[in-house]
Amino acid sequence: MVKLLYVDDEEGNLNYFRTAFRREFDILLASSGAEGLEILKKHCDIPVILTDQRMPKMTGVTFLKKSREINQEALKILVTGFSDMDTVVNAINHGNIYYFIHKPWSYHSMRIVIQKALEAFQLRVENKNLQLKAEIQEKERISSQLISLRNQVNPHFLFNCLNTLRAMVPGNDHARSFIQHLSSTYRYMLEHQEENTQTIQNELKFTKDYIYLQNVRFGEALIYDIKVPESEYNNLLPSGSIQLLVENALKHNAVSRNKPLTIEIFVDDCMIVVRNNYQTRNALEESLGIGQQNLMKRLTFFTDIEPEFYLAAGYYYAKLPILRNHC
Repeated sequence: MVKLLYVDDEEGNLNYFRTAFRREFDILLASSGAEGLEILKKHCDIPVILTDQRMPKMTGVTFLKKSREINQEALKILVTGFSDMDTVVNAINHGNIYYFIHKPWSYHSMRIVIQKALEAFQLRVENKNLQLKAEIQEKERISSQLISLRNQVNPHFLFNCLNTLRAMVPGNDHARSFIQHLSSTYRYMLEHQEENTQTIQNELKFTKDYIYLQNVRFGEALIYDIKVPESEYNNLLPSGSIQLLVENALKHNAVSRNKPLTIEIFVDDCMIVVRNNYQTRNALEESLGIGQQNLMKRLTFFTDIEPEFYLAAGYYYAKLPILRNHC
C-alpha cells in the first residue's frame, strides 16, 4: 500500500485525514515539522508528503524545504488558507512544492490532488529509469566499439586478401566455397557491429555461413537443422545472437564421430530456440560466460521478457524472445 505523510499541528485535521484515506493508503501522521522529518528518516519510500502551512516553530514551507534533504524525490503538497498565497507562489517558484490545496478541503478535491501527485511521481520514476537505461546502453555501445576497435583488421585489406586467396585456388571448389563463406561471415560482423538489432533473416544467413565453416572442421560430427518459418524473417533479434548460441554449443560440448553434436534452430511460443544434445567435455579452462551475459544485458534494452537457458531430457535449450509487437 502506498504511503502518505500528512503533517498538521491540529489533531482534528490529522484524524480526519486518516479516517478519509486509511482504506486507500498507508497513512503516516505528524503533529509538527520536526516529527515529520523524523518519520521521513525512518520511511524512505514515501512518494507524497502533505503539510499544513501555519504551524508553530516550523512552517509548512520550511518543513518541505528541509524534507528535500531527506527525500528529494517525494512530491510535496501544501495545505493552506487564502491569506498565504504569496508564500505559496514563492514556494512553487523555488520548486519546493508540487501543488497546493485550500483549506477547508473536501475528500473529493484532496483525493484528486493526491492521485495527480502519485501519477506525476510514477512518471518521474519511469523517466529516471529510462534515462538510466539509456546511459547504460550508451556505455555498452561505447564499450563494444572499443573492443571492436582493438580487434579490428582493416576490412579492405582483409577482403582483398580473401579475394586473392580465392583466385589462387581456381580448381578447388571446396576451398573457394570455404573462403567465400569466411568472407561473408566477417563482412557481416564488420558491417553490422554497431547495430543493436538485425532481422532474423539476416541473422540466419550469418549463422549458416558460420556453421558452414564449422562443418568443414567437424565434418559429419556436426549436424544442424534450421526450421524457422519465413513469416518470422522480418522480426528482430540482437545482432549476432543466434551465432553466439551456436558457438557456445560447439564450445561446451564434445563433438566427434562417436558423439555427433546436433544443433537445432526453431521457433517456439514467440521465442527463437537453439537446442543441442547435451554432452559436456572437459574444458581446459572454465568459460566466463561473457558473451551470454552481454546478450542478456542487450535484451533488457528491448523487452521485459527474459531469455531462458536450461537442461531438459538430455538437451540444452537457449531461448531468446523475438522482438515484435505481438505474442
